[in-house]
Amino acid sequence: MNLPADADVVFVPARPIRDGGEREPAVELRRLAETGERVALAFSSVGALVRTLGPAQPWVGVPMYAFVVWLRTQGVDRIEVDPVYAGDIWRWSAADVRRAAEEN
Repeated sequence: MNLPADADVVFVPARPIRDGGEREPAVELRRLAETGERVALAFSSVGALVRTLGPAQPWVGVPMYAFVVWLRTQGVDRIEVDPVYAGDIWRWSAADVRRAAEEN
């Protein structure tokens, strides 16, 4: 698989948060089960994201370069592009998204 170019838009898992009076998306980081290391997930298409994380997963599209720069500011060095998991990853449900949007 080819890695996304700097200008390519990647689709990354997000979650709804409230910033002041506005609702904003926040990029979601995951932890590797084996090591606890924080990892960022990026997908080359919305379809790939949905196949892996489910249809309720909130997401944002960002240029790869901007995503990498932001990750560095967060101390995250690992990105998995178009990962495939065998059912061992947490998935948002529609109820989870509603709850998160109301709580934050």
